[in-house]
Amino acid sequence: MTADFNMHPVKFGDLDAIVDEKGSQFIALRRIQWVKEGEEPDETKAKYELRKWMVDAEGKEKANKGVSFLTEEGPHELAKVLVHEGFGHTKDILKELRVRDDFKESVSHINEEEDVGEGEYFDMRQLLENVDEED
Repeated sequence: MTADFNMHPVKFGDLDAIVDEKGSQFIALRRIQWVKEGEEPDETKAKYELRKWMVDAEGKEKANKGVSFLTEEGPHELAKVLVHEGFGHTKDILKELRVRDDFKESVSHINEEEDVGEGEYFDMRQLLENVDEED
């Protein structure tokens, strides 16, 4: 996106996840379309963005540098890469995963693509039910 000062962001959906903040700045994951003044927003043109925002003295947000994902798959790949590279606290990641609708099915098929040798399979959900609820 080239800088066009006649454009403003229009947020779609409930996704407004702040991933980092300090002082009057924060980084958020949102689904946004940048719209020229006078044009109507079109949700089909919205993209997932990870962007730094600044809040002025009146509480108004000002967009700073950021990135829009090129595809719907981009955020999924980012999550996978971050976990692979050691980001995220394992306990927190497991807590989030265990409440997903596809968790049990995913766990039951996780070893299908690799040879895991002899051994007994278990339901990981039972293990995670015992994870401490404390942060």
